[in-house]
Amino acid sequence: MKIYTPLSGIKNAFYRQDVAANNVANINTKNYKQIDVINESVRGGGVRGRARVSQAPANRNGNNVNLTEQVVNQLNNVNQERTNINTLRAENQMIGSLIDIRA
Repeated sequence: MKIYTPLSGIKNAFYRQDVAANNVANINTKNYKQIDVINESVRGGGVRGRARVSQAPANRNGNNVNLTEQVVNQLNNVNQERTNINTLRAENQMIGSLIDIRA
């Protein structure tokens, strides 16, 4: 496995978390449009996020931030971070075991 793959997943999760936090911070900002992050595969392995303005319908003040969606996104981001960190740990342990066997 390439180390870039889980590292890009961690970086993407942090980016998604920043975007979700910005959306929540602007929940009462008039005419603010929620930003969505679309995951894209990277050639050779990994993932990156691409931001786009949400096309969701706006509420009375022109804002379209959905707080429930943002909370779910934040929880998913934490799980994505943990999963990729655990992948790195498992790879590190596997490499350590291989080195021990060869030594």
